[in-house]
Amino acid sequence: MTKTISTKTSSLAGFAIAALALTVSDVVNEGYDPLAETVSRYVNLPHGWLVTVGLLGFALGSAALAVRTVRAEGGGRSGWLLGFWAGCVLVAAVFPADPPGGWDRPSTADTVHGVAAWAGFLTLAVAIVRLTVTWRREPARVSGVRGLTVLAWASSVAFVLFAAAMVDRAVLTHTAPLGLAERVVIAVDLAWLALAATTSAAPRPAASGTMSRMTPGLIK
Repeated sequence: MTKTISTKTSSLAGFAIAALALTVSDVVNEGYDPLAETVSRYVNLPHGWLVTVGLLGFALGSAALAVRTVRAEGGGRSGWLLGFWAGCVLVAAVFPADPPGGWDRPSTADTVHGVAAWAGFLTLAVAIVRLTVTWRREPARVSGVRGLTVLAWASSVAFVLFAAAMVDRAVLTHTAPLGLAERVVIAVDLAWLALAATTSAAPRPAASGTMSRMTPGLIK
């Protein structure tokens, strides 16, 4: 019980830090267009440290949720996917993005940041779908499953739109609102992660007889 409370508190604290820091960053950092530029570009502005703090909060909250999910029955591989996402966010925080305008000649740090960000977003999208499907099978054991389902759909749509905006900005018309698309997917993903951190699974009823003895070895 203590471990559950600890990971839940750590998750919510991390997500609160991420939401607050990234929101304040958009407010106080002037000079870039938030509709056009991604959140990570703001690290190059006077209050860019807020972006780093926000990413570290994201990584902390996601790592704690990953630990809790892996420990819980039914988490399995999806919990490890959350852990991989947390690692990608940490890498993105350590290796900052370049200022806007360097698409054709990115620095090493920007390249690492971009690869980590895209690997992380894709992995998180898969983890959200997998975990939501898993928890929907036992709605009586998981609180908030309907909200998680709605947010999972929104997350998938937001990720596709974000990917389309990135392709457009990189090789097509160069006019898609990439910054807006990224902020939407971040907001939806953050909402899903926060709700997942507050869900609680009721214990599975104990089996009896022979089946009870077989269950530990058969059910993962």
